[in-house]
Amino acid sequence: MFGGVSRSFYLQEEVMQRIIHPKKKKKVTKLKLDMLVKEQEIFEYLKPTTTLDDVVLHPKTRETLQTVVRQVDKNVYKKLREWGIKDKRKGIDARIIFYGAAGTGKTMTAMSLAKTLKKPILSFDCSKILSMYIGESEKNVRRIFDDFKELSRQAKVEPILLLNEADQFLSSRSEGAGSSADKMHNQMQNIFLEQIEKFEGILIATTNLLGNIDKAFSRRFNHKIEFKKPGRKQRLRLWQFMLPESADYEEGFDIEELAKHELTGGQINLIIKNTAYVVAVRDESVFAMSDFVAEISKELGSSFDGAKSMGFKV
Repeated sequence: MFGGVSRSFYLQEEVMQRIIHPKKKKKVTKLKLDMLVKEQEIFEYLKPTTTLDDVVLHPKTRETLQTVVRQVDKNVYKKLREWGIKDKRKGIDARIIFYGAAGTGKTMTAMSLAKTLKKPILSFDCSKILSMYIGESEKNVRRIFDDFKELSRQAKVEPILLLNEADQFLSSRSEGAGSSADKMHNQMQNIFLEQIEKFEGILIATTNLLGNIDKAFSRRFNHKIEFKKPGRKQRLRLWQFMLPESADYEEGFDIEELAKHELTGGQINLIIKNTAYVVAVRDESVFAMSDFVAEISKELGSSFDGAKSMGFKV
């Protein structure tokens, strides 16, 4: 009917993929966020391997985090709406600060919370924010939140924002005239306060120095969770979960004896790895108590107070 004239129609690759694979939308979205993060220099895209069920936590800490998780429950959300606590936004709103000694699992717990909620997590190291140029640091603080919102918008997801080593933002502000450096620091903190106040979603800040936190910041966080060094019972669980199951151990090997040493989860993780490197080069690769005791002595006797900034999983 067209007199032999043919017509060709072209569809974009993205449209074709949606037609061919309509159920792969979530997977494509996740990969898209990953790729977007690679194109910028501010955030790191973290890939959690554990959930909250896999991490050794203090019972009170677990209870608090479960309260956050349950915000997605329909009945809980309905009650919060009726009470006027939440608006129409169905997502979780939580501004959390994890504080405690290095190596107690703050970053690992943040990642495990993300996996439990099936959310991506973007991390920013706050120690990188300082600039040589006056005025640039303030711009960089805004950029953290602006770029996070833009990445979320482009990928159409709601990642968790993890602010590691947030001590410099959270410390008490300088009073009086002060130097230009003090003024810049105060301005950075004011911007940080403002952005936290307006933040929608889940924000987690980690710090080792809660005692220096400005009271104005304390009021901005819904949940303040302390990560204490593990007690003997928790240390025993950590040793049990972290020791290689397939390895050979000397007769009479006593985990209870190892648990007596006051170590953080990060230190236990490091000691096991260092001991494994020593044992693996032997012809008879058998783990002995003396191997662990030697590494524990090195760790506890280090000039860095033995605090290694590492998470732990079980």
